[in-house]
Amino acid sequence: MTTIVAGRQAARAPGSRSVDRRADLRAAVVTMGAVLATFGTSLALRALTGASAGLSVIGVVLALTLSRVGRGGQGGRVGQPGPRATWLLPLLVTPSVALLASEVADLSRRHRTVGEVLFTAAVSGAVWTRRFGPVGTRAGSLATLPFIALLVTPVPPGQGAASRLDLVAIALVAIGWVTIGRHAEARLFAPDQPRPPRPPYRPPHPSPRRDRPAGRRRRLPASTRMAIQLAVALGTAFAVGRHVFGEHRSWLVLTAYLVHSGNRGRGDVAYRCAQRLAGAAVGTAAATVVAGRFPGGDDTSIVLVFVLLALGVWLRSASYAYWTACVTGVLALLYGYYGQAGTGLLRERLAAVALGATIGLAAAWVVLPVRTGDVLRRRIADLLAALTDYLVVCQTGRSHVPRPRGPAPPGPNRTSPEIMRAALADAHDRLESAFDQLAQVAPPLRAHRALTRPPHRLRRHRRPGRALRPDRYDAVEALLACRPALRALTRELDARGTPPGPAARRDIAGARTAVVETRRALGRAAAAARR
Repeated sequence: MTTIVAGRQAARAPGSRSVDRRADLRAAVVTMGAVLATFGTSLALRALTGASAGLSVIGVVLALTLSRVGRGGQGGRVGQPGPRATWLLPLLVTPSVALLASEVADLSRRHRTVGEVLFTAAVSGAVWTRRFGPVGTRAGSLATLPFIALLVTPVPPGQGAASRLDLVAIALVAIGWVTIGRHAEARLFAPDQPRPPRPPYRPPHPSPRRDRPAGRRRRLPASTRMAIQLAVALGTAFAVGRHVFGEHRSWLVLTAYLVHSGNRGRGDVAYRCAQRLAGAAVGTAAATVVAGRFPGGDDTSIVLVFVLLALGVWLRSASYAYWTACVTGVLALLYGYYGQAGTGLLRERLAAVALGATIGLAAAWVVLPVRTGDVLRRRIADLLAALTDYLVVCQTGRSHVPRPRGPAPPGPNRTSPEIMRAALADAHDRLESAFDQLAQVAPPLRAHRALTRPPHRLRRHRRPGRALRPDRYDAVEALLACRPALRALTRELDARGTPPGPAARRDIAGARTAVVETRRALGRAAAAARR
């Protein structure tokens, strides 16, 4: 059977060079199906309740972002749900936070400073919840969506209790259509053969806590530092935007948020700033050409909005710059549809994007910075730990995760094909997740190496005997290059259902020893860096 590997093909990390374009196209089709269904339902809801046009924009934004959060959530693969709490989070968090966001938006109209402070506290607090594990991370991501949706829309929603109920309703509608699309995709594109059942995960016993040496300060968790950075960036963007951009200050605030959201160190923030500036510049140039071609209220603008959204969703995994360019064009068309057009508006948006990116980068670089090297060491250490567990399963046919003490449970032998495949599936999943996490930090490192290392044609003229200086991306590239071979090993062992022969087991044991020694060396290097 090859279903263990087949189930992972749709879960590759954004920015990875092995991204399957067909899987991206399929995801874009499913996402846009949910978006269009939400848009259609919002039109019917507006006809019934008399809600403003902003309700449709908010529904589209929620459907887009919920689709992306759902694919990056627990479980990773379409059709492979995680814990029940994770699947209930959108239903529990999004409508309640939409109600809270509408209250904050209403308060901002009467007391702007108070509303901006509450907005900053809510969004940065959502980033702080990452410290509570995968469920906290996803809950925080979901909690930010209504706030960002209200920030994006050019038409503010109405006021009053009825408007708040409309926001809750459109949030439920978006959740419903995204869930339907996800389950339809899982049924239509499920593997041909059922996957072996995964054994329940039992975490290893925690190691005894070592006493912290006197005089060594405990560093704040990365999630706390990123939350403080985001709070500083949003507060600065609100203060500057109020005096420089007036009613369009949301463009500045949105950029400061986007370059920080889900960042993986200050190098990742710098990379996002460059991509967002490049995409906004291209999008602004293209939008300038078509600005004024369509009069206000022209339905052709709405059709082009959805075309650009579909193109951006499809190409986002290739580069964030494509998504930024498409969103810039979408916003230009939306503002033109509602009667706000002109090249001056586009130039103002480009200036707001540039200033917002600068504010975000300064906050990431100065305020409790999260170094890219620290993030990289953590991701590599996690990958090597998962690789160690995987090699144990390949060598012995069973997981090394300790079982509760007592007599062995009745049933087949621990190295039977069923138990072997179940242990292999669990170890392979954790290894693939670790590879995905490492691939997420690869693009900025790859860009840094391309900028700092001379091109190939210039390397031939370097001084004889002088080797190239090693780059951090070299290690990432070498580790990611092992992924196809490990997938091939999983396919072979899954087909066998038993551990390999003695010679192959000795080779695997040698590889495991090398991995363990590398982990120890990384631990010593990290300890030396903290001194």
